[in-house]
Amino acid sequence: MRDTFRRYSEANRQDALRELDGELREFSHDGLVELREDLQRGAVVRGSWSGCVISYKRGAPGSARRDRMGRARNAFTVLWDNGWLTDEEVASLVERELERRVPVSAPSLSPAGPEGGRVTPPVPAQRMAA
Repeated sequence: MRDTFRRYSEANRQDALRELDGELREFSHDGLVELREDLQRGAVVRGSWSGCVISYKRGAPGSARRDRMGRARNAFTVLWDNGWLTDEEVASLVERELERRVPVSAPSLSPAGPEGGRVTPPVPAQRMAA
């Protein structure tokens, strides 16, 4: 892969966003939250591992210096560093990853039962005469 593109296509953009999606799946929860906050403030760096998007992986800016495959550059970093992806695009993927991690809770059964009626306690089995 070349380090820079003179122009980029929609295919490059889709590759970059897929790459970022894969990276975000390996982020710590704290890294996602910190990244989201810094994206909102416009404080995420371009062109350096000291505070770029992927560097938040371990919980803070600069906590990682390589992607999940050990690369210093990938389809995402090239487009991010050149300003071809916006903070808002990245923030939407971060939000999606945070939502994906929310545990799905089981429906709670109220004392009134699932349909709102009263719950009848089970009847004990009667002993058979010997």
